[in-house]
Order: sequence, then structure tokens, then C-alpha cells
Amino acid sequence: MYEVIEEPIHVGAIFKGSKIKPRWFIWKKRKYPIRDITFRWQDRKGEENLLYFSVSDGVNTYEICFNQKSLNWFLSKVSIEG
Repeated sequence: MYEVIEEPIHVGAIFKGSKIKPRWFIWKKRKYPIRDITFRWQDRKGEENLLYFSVSDGVNTYEICFNQKSLNWFLSKVSIEG
């Protein structure tokens, strides 16, 4: 079950052409490595183009979002195992 978070985060990502590959993110002063990107999708909110990534640190699953207009990242949801 996912818990909605909707908080800004810092993300280390590789930008290659039009592709984005997030590698890690910092949330609440803790760095989370991204081991797998399990799904990607796009959405729009008015004029804002949002890129979503479902990622895993090997234990938990997170939904992170990149706003292409503001260039900000957000942690949208988290699913904690156990």
C-alpha cells in the first residue's frame, strides 16, 4: 500500500538527450540509492509536463516526479515493505 508524501526532494540524475535516469535521491536528510526503475510515465497539470518514475532502493518502492517546467523533483508516494 502506498502512502502519499508530496514533498520536494533532491535527485541525482543522468540526462542523456531526452532521457532521464534518476540514480539517487535525498529525502529528510537521508540518501536513497535507486537500484531499479520499474516504470515511467508522463502526465500534465495545466502547462506543466510531469515525468513520473517508480523506483526501488532494493527494499522499498518510491514514486518520484520531475516537473519539466519548474525543474523540481518531488517524492509523490512511498510503499514500505514489512
